[in-house]
Amino acid sequence: MFGSVKEVAAELFREYGSEEPITVLIWDTQSVRYALERHNPTPQDVLAILETMGCTDIDEYQRRGIGHEFVAEVMRGIVEARTATSSVTVNKLELQRLLHFAANRLDSDRAEEMTEDEREAMHTIDGLLNQL
Repeated sequence: MFGSVKEVAAELFREYGSEEPITVLIWDTQSVRYALERHNPTPQDVLAILETMGCTDIDEYQRRGIGHEFVAEVMRGIVEARTATSSVTVNKLELQRLLHFAANRLDSDRAEEMTEDEREAMHTIDGLLNQL
């Protein structure tokens, strides 16, 4: 379950009543941050992890458990998704200006003096300009 203490308590009461013996294991924002301190999770990351925990199928968490390994695995997924989808939207004219500026900084008139990295960058810039 995922939610505020009030929401979770109400759900537990609805689902199990007041007489059913149960065990409640708690992960809160502080415990997730502590488990992932070397990853420096954002507050949004922590909430996403807590929600993932709360939405995990009961059969799965009873079989595998939800511990540090699970939390780290979810964090890795968040990081991978963040880096895989990193993109920006740039106005075509602004991009052209930027590419021309970069090309001028590399100064194609001195091609014989360019390093391999500079030649590769110039080739990339030319390719991008041709696509615009």
